[in-house]
Amino acid sequence: MFEANPTIRRLPQAHAVGDTLTFNGVINRTGVLLLTTGITFALTWKGLQSGDIPVGAGMVGSILGLILALVIVFTRATNPILIGSYAVAQGLALGTISYFANLRYPGIALQAAAGTIGCFSVVLWLYSVKVLRATPLFVKVITAAMLGIMLLFIVDLVASLFGYELGLVRGSSMLAIGISGAIVLVAALCFVIDFAAIEEAIEQGAEAKQGWHFAFTLLLGLIWLYISILRFLMNLRGRD
Repeated sequence: MFEANPTIRRLPQAHAVGDTLTFNGVINRTGVLLLTTGITFALTWKGLQSGDIPVGAGMVGSILGLILALVIVFTRATNPILIGSYAVAQGLALGTISYFANLRYPGIALQAAAGTIGCFSVVLWLYSVKVLRATPLFVKVITAAMLGIMLLFIVDLVASLFGYELGLVRGSSMLAIGISGAIVLVAALCFVIDFAAIEEAIEQGAEAKQGWHFAFTLLLGLIWLYISILRFLMNLRGRD
């Protein structure tokens, strides 16, 4: 059912032999990862201000984060050290990206963070009151939207490599703003599938250690949502 999220689809379905998975367990682990990312984010920001951290650190964090994410997804990892390392790498990358975005548009990083928290909270509430559900049709629509977004970024990247600026994602036209807004919506709605997968795993009696993998999945979604909102705000501010 959860084909839209490979990090969830690849989780084993075996029942727990020890402690079982709980919502509190997932929440606590997610909180640890968010705190780790946040501390690294703040230290990176401060280091860039003082000149103690080079600009290239953000690229290192992005590449390392991508490698770790692929390892975690394809090995179905639940190791907290490996997943925590991903959180550190992403904090380094996000701290660099946000720092320079904030230099260009003061206050935009805080706005993006607030927007991320707001979107996540709204989707969680709508899921809890059963307004949003991960029905087969919903999953198919989100899957198609994610594939479309991936294709869009590939086309935009290839065009930029050949010297063509399409402006579909990074521009400040109404079309670019509309596309960025749609990406934010898709990123937020992906959490519905995550919540449903966690709920199903708990009902099936999954092992408590799987909470680390679900926490990784939620962190991954929050990072994508934050970057999407940051890009959307930059497109809006670019029209000023």
